[in-house]
Amino acid sequence: MKKTSLALILVLNSALVCGAQAQSKDKLLDKLVAVVNTKVISLSEINRIEETLPARKEVSPMVYSESKYTSKQLLDIIIKSFIIRDKINAQGYVINDDAVESRIKMTEERLGLRRADLLNFLKSKNLTYEEYFEVIRETMEYNVFASKIIAPLISVTEQEIKNEYYRRNSSNNALSFKYNLVDFYVKESDLIDKNVDKYLAVLKDYQLTGKLPEEYRNLESNNLDNLNEDALSKELQTILKTTAEGSFSKAASIGGYLHVFYVQKKDLVESADFAKFKEQIQNEILTSKGQAVTNNWFDREYSNYYIKNLL
Repeated sequence: MKKTSLALILVLNSALVCGAQAQSKDKLLDKLVAVVNTKVISLSEINRIEETLPARKEVSPMVYSESKYTSKQLLDIIIKSFIIRDKINAQGYVINDDAVESRIKMTEERLGLRRADLLNFLKSKNLTYEEYFEVIRETMEYNVFASKIIAPLISVTEQEIKNEYYRRNSSNNALSFKYNLVDFYVKESDLIDKNVDKYLAVLKDYQLTGKLPEEYRNLESNNLDNLNEDALSKELQTILKTTAEGSFSKAASIGGYLHVFYVQKKDLVESADFAKFKEQIQNEILTSKGQAVTNNWFDREYSNYYIKNLL
């Protein structure tokens, strides 16, 4: 009987040791999914973000902007948040606990909420107050990052806004333009053949080299600045509307001469409709450029950090 009891105790001890080792191994695997400098990121941390993603998207749509995320993408958010905090702190922008608490109180006052109401809301969203607190901190840090680091790297010109407006409204016959043109023209009777493609090729080569074939020795040019579209014939209006700035137009036969126009400048004449959508288009271009600039910025910054990704 004693031998049986001793054997049973040994078996149980062995099972407990094996179980503890397996548990320890699982815990280790759970913790080590990435390291950024001295920060260790755990799998359970990513899983918790995944569980509370709907609430995080509601609280901070600028940080959690995608509809769906993979574990790798959530890890990327954590890594980027670490780099953002490090960079803005280095510039003297530290979002401390008092600043976060102040922002939360402002939100409560704006929405007419008591702290108990906020806690009930967070509970219904499966988000702890501590997690909410850190999401607010991340959001504040991201706003500083966007305004102090990324925004100075982005510019949107008036012409870009006009070009985008024209792209969206290219079928609108009410659009009007103002041009700076160089009119290249030659007598059709001087040409051996009236090959329009050849004429365009000659002009493009002439623009680069200054050389002309003998057939085009009588080529002339004329600068036409601040030319309103209304002053042009219907044919030229149609030709120039489809010609981009910095390009040669199609050839047009006018009064025995073959004309090709080089569009130096093509400005959309501002209208009430353009003024209405101008700010919206500018913000959309800024957002689009901002995403590209932000991605490029992170690509450069990654090399300044020790990043070990195990996912």
